[in-house]
Amino acid sequence: MDFGVIGAPIAHSKSPQLFAEFWAEHPWRDQLSYEKFLVEPADLQRFMSETHLSGFNVTVPHKTAILSLLADLTPEAKAVGAVNTVVRTEAGWVGHNTDADGFWEVIAPYPLLDSLKKLPVCVLGNGGAARAVVQALHSRGFKGQIGCRSPRGAFPWPELPFEQLLAPKFGLVVQCTPLGMDPYSNILPPLPYWTKSPPDLAVDLVYSPANTLFLQSMAVVGAETISGEGMLRFQAKKAWQYWAEVLNIPHI
Repeated sequence: MDFGVIGAPIAHSKSPQLFAEFWAEHPWRDQLSYEKFLVEPADLQRFMSETHLSGFNVTVPHKTAILSLLADLTPEAKAVGAVNTVVRTEAGWVGHNTDADGFWEVIAPYPLLDSLKKLPVCVLGNGGAARAVVQALHSRGFKGQIGCRSPRGAFPWPELPFEQLLAPKFGLVVQCTPLGMDPYSNILPPLPYWTKSPPDLAVDLVYSPANTLFLQSMAVVGAETISGEGMLRFQAKKAWQYWAEVLNIPHI
């Protein structure tokens, strides 16, 4: 069975290495493959209709655009309004989302998590990944603001231009844009002015490079930092579990 990941850009993706690791001892390892596919937005519908894949992961910029091309969504994907994992079924393509659970898995061990809930969250970006982050936090009682260039709607928190993000102190800031990711590793997302003190915790969903320019800038002002590598690994494991269950593949 063949699997893969689609996006634009896609060269940076580490997913093939992760799945090769997961399948190293699998009894079906010789029958399982995973590849990267560069799919531009204009080619998404054609890819969906022509691909031979049994399932695939979805990254920037397709997490919300793909919704209209799917036969069904899991409850998690419906709640988030974005998809990062797709599986082929007899009824058609079914979309799933592991971003929200993956993000929470990464920040849950933070020892001062309860104190972060008392302060507003700053989310940079309003794409599919940002929707999952906001869903994970809002459903657990967090409040915050979303920085963007233009509002997209359907968020429980206000969407504001980056330069209008303002709070005496943000407890958590989450970088959800593709800026800082290879091959754009030298580009910072627009950052709000930290009025009195910097955030306590900064999380970047970008995982390549591991120590992004954003995380470096947050460390300089005194915030603790978390990269996107742990979230990537969790998401890959959940995707594999989902595919294995739907396609009746032994999951080990």
